[in-house]
Amino acid sequence: MTSRNLHISMKIKHISLVFALLLGAQTSLFAGTDDITRAMRDELQRSLTQLALPTLQRPYYIEYTLTMRDAQNMKASLGGVVHERHSPTATLSVGIRVGRQEFDNTNYFDVSLGFFGSSDDEEGFKNRRVPLELDYAALRREIWLASDAAYKQAAELYAKKEASIKNRLRTDTTPDFKLLPQQTLADTGAIPGFDANYFRQLCMDLSSVFKEYSSIAASSVGVEFTPERVYYVNSEGREFQKTEYYAGLEVVASTQASDGMTLANVYSCYTQNPANFPNKDSLMKAVQATAATLNRMTFAPTLADGYSGPVLFEDQAAAEVMAQVFTPNLVAQRSPLTERGMQESDRYSAFQNKIGGRVLPEFLSIVATPDKPMFNTTSLIGSYTIDDDGIPAQQVNLVENGYLKTLLTSRIPTKKLKQSNGHQRGGAAMLSTIELRAKPEKKADKQLDANALRQKMMKICKDRDLPFGLIVRKVLNQNILFTALYEQTAGEYPFAQGDTKLSLLEVYKVYPNGKEELIRGSEGAGFTVQAFKDIIAVGKKQSAYNYLAPAIASPFVTGGAQYIGSSIIVPDILFEDVEIRPLEGDFPKPPFLVSPLGKK
Repeated sequence: MTSRNLHISMKIKHISLVFALLLGAQTSLFAGTDDITRAMRDELQRSLTQLALPTLQRPYYIEYTLTMRDAQNMKASLGGVVHERHSPTATLSVGIRVGRQEFDNTNYFDVSLGFFGSSDDEEGFKNRRVPLELDYAALRREIWLASDAAYKQAAELYAKKEASIKNRLRTDTTPDFKLLPQQTLADTGAIPGFDANYFRQLCMDLSSVFKEYSSIAASSVGVEFTPERVYYVNSEGREFQKTEYYAGLEVVASTQASDGMTLANVYSCYTQNPANFPNKDSLMKAVQATAATLNRMTFAPTLADGYSGPVLFEDQAAAEVMAQVFTPNLVAQRSPLTERGMQESDRYSAFQNKIGGRVLPEFLSIVATPDKPMFNTTSLIGSYTIDDDGIPAQQVNLVENGYLKTLLTSRIPTKKLKQSNGHQRGGAAMLSTIELRAKPEKKADKQLDANALRQKMMKICKDRDLPFGLIVRKVLNQNILFTALYEQTAGEYPFAQGDTKLSLLEVYKVYPNGKEELIRGSEGAGFTVQAFKDIIAVGKKQSAYNYLAPAIASPFVTGGAQYIGSSIIVPDILFEDVEIRPLEGDFPKPPFLVSPLGKK
């Protein structure tokens, strides 16, 4: 069934009913679209013409975003459900600019606002919770209240920003905004079905695997599905409606070694459509492998001394090292003005002034492909058609033959980049799908099969008189670390702290005779973007990896999402010189008695 064009004179169809219909695979997310957009347009026009006070600047730009979300999640442990929630929500966000394009109330950080605003005003217009059952008048009332709160803060910030520059000579006169012509876009496909009964049983069955491992102290298997419908209008006449969704499955297990060191292993799988998850047999094998590796890790040796030498990152680890260290720097950021001048930030800012410089070896390039929905058989959660500014998604050549060409941008101009390339996501410019591509014609010995990569690493070890090399097969994902794992271990997991460190989960010593030895408790140290210039070879085969990427711009400032679905397509990566250190410090005492579970 496609979306029904129902004319409802003054009543938007009850959202609660539509949430129930959401479970049907061929039902549109919401009905009553005409009245929703009509309410948004009508209140926008009223705000533009009447929202003004004699002593305050008038708005020159207004935008409204209404998001209807229907999150479902469940979690099981040792064969039993421990959590299940179905939480439909509706939120409204209002953006108002006063002043003019060249200088307005934005791109200014007011210290007195703190993280959450000087009062409750900001909560009144950023992600404002609105009733699920809305009629035309009720929606206009919510928009009116949110617009009032947004306008008051915008006018206050404009006055403070204007005062802060009165006694300063501005060297950077980059405009705060650039108006665009009107455009109407839509990407509103049907929401896929989510069989809660099937996934509940799947969580229970997968989590039962851990019953057989007495060495594993805690474990869980969780599934979530988060579809949403977004309605957007602004004063330029730019409008869009879009439907977005993703599903995720996360397996998290933790335990302690005999010396008290907290250990963990994880498995995750994200996709857009729940039907695209691997089948149950494949997932069962993945969970069994996760449990078995953690079991072996419990009894594995540590890295006695620090290691500095070649390291091969394979599969998930190659994707995570790119995702955590390199790709966040490919997003354009604008330093906000404060009452004391520009506030510079070192967070993911390595490439802000690096355009034209070399950031990778010359045989490597990077392309952002948000318009690519699939890679081989993998559904990419970093794909989309329309960004949150109402700009069509665009392919962007970020790095060509090792040299940085541009960054991912939103509508916020920066000193070097004035135009959006369709990457406003979750409150600010953000990653989409990132591809690391090798050009074999540059140098034939730079793109190798798996066996040749290992041989190349071992040759370097031999030349340096190193007794072994290291292969990293799994790096701890930041989202899982700060959500499921942190909760499961009560904050006791010894994760790597600092922007140049990586928490490593699966690391193997590789000896000259080909033998592999699993080690536990190690972290990557001194990881900076400069290390990627020393990549000496990559694999011939690319793999797609979906993950929830931490927001580049702080969500406390933008009011946006903390994590955004992203994808990375990457081959195995061989670094010439990486420092790996053993974890050190005091660890909590392990339990006195052994687990009553299985005897493995």
